[in-house]
Amino acid sequence: MFQKKNKFLTIVLLIIFVLFNVPHVTMAHSNRDIVISEVAWMGTTDSFLDEWIELYNNTHSAIPLDGWTLKAIDGKPSINLSGTIPADGYFLLERTDDTSVSHVAADVIYTGSLENAGEVLELRDASGVLIDTVGTGTWYAGDNSLKATMERVDKTGSGTDASNWVTSTASYNGGYGTPQSAAIIGSGSWTPGTLEIHHINVGQGDATLVVSPSGKSMLLDAGESYWNSSADAQVIGPYIEAVIGKKALDYVLISHFHLDHIGYVGKGGLWHLVEQQNFTVGKMIHRDYTNYLGTTSGTFNHWKTYLEGTGHSKLNPEIAIEGTDQINLGGGVVVNILVTDGNGAMIQGDFSGNTIPPSENDYSIGVNISYGEFDEWIGGDLSGEFASSIFNYTYHDIELSAAKEIGDVDVYRVNHHGSDHSSNPTFVNQLDPEVSIISVGDANPYGHPRQAVMDRVLATSDVYLTERGDTSTDIGNAIVSGHIVIKTTDGTHYTVNGTPYVATEPNRVDQDGDGYFVEVDPDDGNSSIIPAANGGIDPMYQ
Repeated sequence: MFQKKNKFLTIVLLIIFVLFNVPHVTMAHSNRDIVISEVAWMGTTDSFLDEWIELYNNTHSAIPLDGWTLKAIDGKPSINLSGTIPADGYFLLERTDDTSVSHVAADVIYTGSLENAGEVLELRDASGVLIDTVGTGTWYAGDNSLKATMERVDKTGSGTDASNWVTSTASYNGGYGTPQSAAIIGSGSWTPGTLEIHHINVGQGDATLVVSPSGKSMLLDAGESYWNSSADAQVIGPYIEAVIGKKALDYVLISHFHLDHIGYVGKGGLWHLVEQQNFTVGKMIHRDYTNYLGTTSGTFNHWKTYLEGTGHSKLNPEIAIEGTDQINLGGGVVVNILVTDGNGAMIQGDFSGNTIPPSENDYSIGVNISYGEFDEWIGGDLSGEFASSIFNYTYHDIELSAAKEIGDVDVYRVNHHGSDHSSNPTFVNQLDPEVSIISVGDANPYGHPRQAVMDRVLATSDVYLTERGDTSTDIGNAIVSGHIVIKTTDGTHYTVNGTPYVATEPNRVDQDGDGYFVEVDPDDGNSSIIPAANGGIDPMYQ
């Protein structure tokens, strides 16, 4: 019995001896368990000194980084790592202090700068094993002028393969990049530094995507041609994603609550983008239907319920405010909301119960988009005459008061699809565009574009149509283009579907001080005498 106990004690002592005397073995790591996923070698818009580097953990386990190193082969920077990188997570290294990326806390602070010409970076584990290498002496991507980072496409792929790196197109407060978060790498065709305005062909509906040089985006309207359809939303969604590479819009502006500009709740349009295609919206801007209301419809009633209910948290709706403060696309682009809720030409109130109330079109929001010398006007279905409709509502000349606020533009997105209730002579001649764009559907039942409007815009501009429209209208030398895309990098030279134009700021004169150029309103010596309202004034609502 004693011998058995003695033998057992000997075994226990041997085990203890082994545990406390065998050297510690560091866990071996495999190639690219952790990789260098993003490099801000150019710094940020705040300072070229604000360089940062991001690591990514390709494994499903957290990994301690004590003893690991990240070094350039020329010796600078030479970074000793510490802390733990989470499973399938990111780890941010910021130069000098924790202000390089002001909105993200650094995991490690380091010293030493990256050469703008390029580096070779090596990541080694605590045993000195090479885990990842990036570069061959020159940077594969990134843009110093835009402060756009170099991002790895396939985090399991080679860091020395130039094709595995791209220049970031995702904006953040230091330029372009995605510090401590997943890269936004899609099929986005937009180029950083370019203002793009995409007039998407949705037939008799309306949808315009604006992407600023900073990468911020705004969708103006998301209409459907038919109330019970999502066909146009299924064009708009993939189109947006193809341009910006993601399903996230900074702003949505809805000009007014008509089916062809917003779609039907539960069916298509903007509802479909958010509820079925999973788009996110930073802010939705709409007109003030509480204080200004004319005709209503099933479209309006359902949208009112949705915005005040389940849709509120998804769209973050706000009432449009005139001026330039509500929409900030950055990159030098100015979005000026010039017209809201009748532009002061309509009496405030709820007239929805009246026998012949004002048209919803009269309350359209209108914006001027400016970049350098370039200007484009987009105004929904803004009305330009006083007339009674066969559908028991009235149109009012809102264009008259809007025209003097807008002034000269380069591009005019024609109001109301080319309806003859809009684009009156005063309005078109005041804007005097070089390019006019008509969003219109084939075989539409409204006769759009109307001949008088077509003649008017052809007289002053090149005309592009998304579709042919009513075949009885002579469109002259207008171009039927499908999607119509405007691009400019300098705010002076721009293209429309590749055709070059030059933006101008002509010296046009308002001789009598009434806000209208002399070509529209000859000098009458009196600033209070303005052009007559088209069709007269409605004593009930104006």
